[in-house]
Amino acid sequence: MAGNRIKEIIERLDTTGKPAIAPIRRAQITGPRLGIFASSFNPPTTAHVELIKRAAETFSLDEVLALAGKANADKTTYGCPLDDRIAMLELAFAEQDYVSIGLSSHAFYVDIIEALERDYPDRTDLHFIVGFDTFERVLDFEDKYSKRFHRLFKERIEALSYLFARSTFIVANRAGAGSESIKGLLSREQAVPPDRVKYLDFPGDLGDQSASEVRRRRHEGLAIKGLVPAAVENYIKDHGIYVN
Repeated sequence: MAGNRIKEIIERLDTTGKPAIAPIRRAQITGPRLGIFASSFNPPTTAHVELIKRAAETFSLDEVLALAGKANADKTTYGCPLDDRIAMLELAFAEQDYVSIGLSSHAFYVDIIEALERDYPDRTDLHFIVGFDTFERVLDFEDKYSKRFHRLFKERIEALSYLFARSTFIVANRAGAGSESIKGLLSREQAVPPDRVKYLDFPGDLGDQSASEVRRRRHEGLAIKGLVPAAVENYIKDHGIYVN
C-alpha cells in the first residue's frame, strides 16, 4: 500500500484548526495563474487528467494544484483509504510537470481560499476547476453548507461574495448541462459576477468516465482499462482495491 511518507502527512494535517494545505508534490512549472482541482480522487481517472489538461491549456494556467481532501462536504465513506488515493494521484500526474499535488484540511472552497492565500504569493490569480454539479453545490441555493464553514459568515450571500471576489471558477459541462445551463444558474444568483465564471467545453464521452463507474466495474469484475491511467489501473489491481 502507500508509503509512510503519505501516511505521516495525513496524520499531521489538522482538520479542526485553521485551514491548511499539506504539500505532497510541487510542480516544476509555476506562475501567477493557478488552477485548483479539488476532488476525492476515488480513484483518479483519465477524465480528471484530461480536465486539468484542457483547463490549463484553454485558460493559460501556469500551474494546477490537484487537491485531495482529508475532509469532505458530503461523503463519509470511500471504499479506498486516503493514503492509497493520494498514491494513485501521484501516479496519475507523474508526467505533468505543471501539476502540484496537495492535501487540504478543509472541504469548502471558502476555507481552501484562506490556506491558498497563505501558501501562495500575493496576487496569485486563483481558478477553481469544477464540474457543473459541483458548481451548483457551490452556489448552495438551499443553504446547506454555510454553517459548516470554518470562516464565519452572516449569510450565504456573504460567503459567495467573499469567494468570488478572490477567485474565478472554470466550470466544465456535463451531459445536458452546457453553457446555457451555467448561465441559468448565474441568473438565479446575483451575488456571483458573471465574469468570474468561465465555461469549459468538455467531451461527453470523457465526462461519462467517472470514478463511480470505475468502482462499479471493479465491484462487478469488469475491466477498467482506459477509464484510469495505466499506472493507476496497475495500482488498483495490485492492491485489490474496489473489489468488495
